[in-house]
Amino acid sequence: MALAVSIAIRCEGCITSHTNSAIKKGATEQEVIETIKVGMMMSGGPGMIYGSKAIAAVEQFFGKHLA
Repeated sequence: MALAVSIAIRCEGCITSHTNSAIKKGATEQEVIETIKVGMMMSGGPGMIYGSKAIAAVEQFFGKHLA
């Protein structure tokens, strides 16, 4: 949930760090995406911008492009 909070408070460094940590601790791609959606829902319009930054981090750490 730290990732969701990172999106809501608009902290790019936090988004990268918490995305990486979640993946290293075994979070699945689906779990991380669901967390990003929660962060986006809780932060309104700005969440769309920072949610997309989180998606980019997920793509980087999983090494593939998400649809």
